[in-house]
Amino acid sequence: MKLKLFLLAIFVMSSFSYAKENPIRIGIAPHSSTRVILQSHQDLRLFLENYFKRSVQILTAKNFSEFTKRSNTGTYYDLILTSPNLAVLAQRLGGYTPIMTYTKGLSTILLATNESILESKKLPLHVIGLDPVSFPTLDAQEWLEKKGFEDGGKVNYTYTSATDSSISILLNNNADMIIMSLPNYIKLITKKNKDSVHVIYQSNPKPSRIYLAKTTDGITLKEWETALDAFSKSPEGKKHLEITKLEGFKKINPKDLNNLNSIVEKTMKRLYK
Repeated sequence: MKLKLFLLAIFVMSSFSYAKENPIRIGIAPHSSTRVILQSHQDLRLFLENYFKRSVQILTAKNFSEFTKRSNTGTYYDLILTSPNLAVLAQRLGGYTPIMTYTKGLSTILLATNESILESKKLPLHVIGLDPVSFPTLDAQEWLEKKGFEDGGKVNYTYTSATDSSISILLNNNADMIIMSLPNYIKLITKKNKDSVHVIYQSNPKPSRIYLAKTTDGITLKEWETALDAFSKSPEGKKHLEITKLEGFKKINPKDLNNLNSIVEKTMKRLYK
């Protein structure tokens, strides 16, 4: 009983200590449902709480557009984890610095239940993307345009806030194709439904999701770099990789994002049209 009371006292004191400072706000781009995002980033949250001895909030948004506009203000989040095109904007407009990414590149997947869907005579095809400014959506749309499938012509796009719901829409024959990233495909396609879908397009690996931070709210950029390096080598980091299927971490140089200008330009036009 004494031990329980002692542990409870430590917990209360720790909670009080954390509450004295503003919580650290981690912004995760809404690549999946809020539930999935919270579950798959609990290890990051717990590690950083222990590392900085402050409470940590995992935050997202209803869609990529809203999330990106918040990121671009430079004040809404302390740490950001987002796709490469949105990372460039957070860097240019929000003053964040890219620190770390994953070793596994972010390939785009275009799925259909009909493997000959591009030969269909029933046009326009209905295609579902995550958001007009999500990296896989822009990448797949660019590929389809090169194949002659222009938006408003041979294809019409609608968007959903979560990849997991788009799979159900496809399997229920309410869409002709859906767009997602390879990690989400690996994570969400089960043995049961794998035989029901066909990969129409898979891109070469592109830069993966990127961690960005800045000196803010009592934590310097250097401290963020050290913290993320420690997370990448920790048991929590290993567990996070197992959950997300992203294999490993690696440091990133801001110059590594310099080859994304065309997709970043499209992103800007869609965000601020």
